[in-house]
Amino acid sequence: MRRFLLLVLLAVPVTAAAQSSQFGVRGLGQPGRSLSAGATGSGGAFGMFDSESSLNPAALDGITAPTAVFTGVQSLRSVENPAGSESLQESRFPLLLVAGPVRRFPLALGVTYTSYTGRDFTLATADTLSLREVLVPVNDTLASRGGLSDLRLAASYRVAPGWSVGGGFHILTGSNRVQFRRSFADDSYLPVNQQAELSYAGVGLSLGTIRQFAPGLAVAALVRSDRYVSIDRDSTRVARVDLPYTFGLGVRYRLSPRLELGTQGLFRTWSGANSDLQAEGAPGARNTVEVSLGGEYIGDPRRPFRRPIRFGARYGTLPFPLSSGVRPTEFGVSLGSGARFAQQRAGIDLALEYLWRSAGEFKERAFVVTVGVTVRP
Repeated sequence: MRRFLLLVLLAVPVTAAAQSSQFGVRGLGQPGRSLSAGATGSGGAFGMFDSESSLNPAALDGITAPTAVFTGVQSLRSVENPAGSESLQESRFPLLLVAGPVRRFPLALGVTYTSYTGRDFTLATADTLSLREVLVPVNDTLASRGGLSDLRLAASYRVAPGWSVGGGFHILTGSNRVQFRRSFADDSYLPVNQQAELSYAGVGLSLGTIRQFAPGLAVAALVRSDRYVSIDRDSTRVARVDLPYTFGLGVRYRLSPRLELGTQGLFRTWSGANSDLQAEGAPGARNTVEVSLGGEYIGDPRRPFRRPIRFGARYGTLPFPLSSGVRPTEFGVSLGSGARFAQQRAGIDLALEYLWRSAGEFKERAFVVTVGVTVRP
């Protein structure tokens, strides 16, 4: 049982296929960003203010009618590591939101379902073992499908014009279906197959606020605690991993009626999981920082939802190193737009993002297309 968990936590990208990212193989996987397509188009710079994202519960105050948001992502990536290079692709649906205002009260309620971490990968290695004093080539394959999901129940309250506060209760759940297979070049040995399902369970709380200090200036703040996640293997408790605190600060400034700029920073204390992962033999975890800067240009201020131009860039560190002493980093640039139609009852947002990730000899480039569909019945 413990050996199988070690295989999962110690996995290192070698030959890969159909995976989210080689930087999501270690630890709990590749963290999600909880952003809508509109916020992604600006590099995440407006994520703390975006009512269609799942980052700041106070942003739900921007919901003026019952709203449903569906987000899909298609990525094409090029991966390089000591084993060679490979081209991969992936499709996923990282965000679903349903929210609306409460009549006669300055209150909005919402439910979101987002990806907390993702662990979709297939790794293949080749080795030679000495069996009965004979060297026998073997091929090993370790595959994982699944990850952690975040179900958020949130509410925002408008304290005064230009000032809202919000809170969220997070249910963290999910599973990893893991399969290990070993085949032998010598047909006299039967293949070895081992399968298991790792299930996750945890809860968290988030608090946020948005305050407008001037007609063109607003500030947002966020704090979140996720405590820990319990890990069961086939219904048997095998581990507990501490999850991070999250602290966020965002600023939005309207430079002119046509141009708005924004920036935000997020700090997560992933190092709390370091000792838990090292106890299982993994390299551990590090605190992460993400900084975003972006803007939105509106061609017609009278119709701000008609094909705005969004742009942005972001830099961040990743929590789970592939090897000790080398911290993974990522940098991305993005461009986006959107449109509303049917009397603002429906809309579509599009974001294009190009990412660079690296950690020593491990490198990755990705072109990511994010599409969001909004419906207001």
